[in-house]
Amino acid sequence: MDFLTVRLFFALLALAANAATLGIIVVGVAGRAGRSKGSDRPGVFVALRGAELWLAFGVATTATFGSLYLSEIVHLIPCTYCWYQRIAMYPLVIILGIAAWRKDHGIRVYAATLATIGAVIAGYHRLIQAFPDLGGSACSSGVPCTAAYFTLFGFVTIPYMALSAFALILALLYVDRANSAA
Repeated sequence: MDFLTVRLFFALLALAANAATLGIIVVGVAGRAGRSKGSDRPGVFVALRGAELWLAFGVATTATFGSLYLSEIVHLIPCTYCWYQRIAMYPLVIILGIAAWRKDHGIRVYAATLATIGAVIAGYHRLIQAFPDLGGSACSSGVPCTAAYFTLFGFVTIPYMALSAFALILALLYVDRANSAA
């Protein structure tokens, strides 16, 4: 596959991750409102029971392979903020993989901490790409953090893809928490 096809694929995955995250948020909010009327947990969360950590592991693995593809195959040099996002994402593959295998739901606090840190960095990175004057001179790796290697659909960049992955991981960890509490 050529680079244009792969970047379109990853951009579409990011949009699908956004839709899934939004869906989880809507169902979660609707479930909270429904609980006051005596109803149980949202049905979608029950359908995901036992798969939450595996799905989060899949998201982290896909994001990791995507970043490695961009740097090792396409030879795009990661900027400083990209490296910080990788530092938050790469351990999630191992942590979530082991947790899913062992059915260890206590891992949520560690995984959520890494995903939150990564999401904040990715969100800021995307912000300074949209508004370069906010970035100052934060990057020193020779690659400007304010420049985007590519932009699809007018807004999907590499940090946006990372933010989408981190957000979906956090949403899936929320589902895992809701399912474990019930």
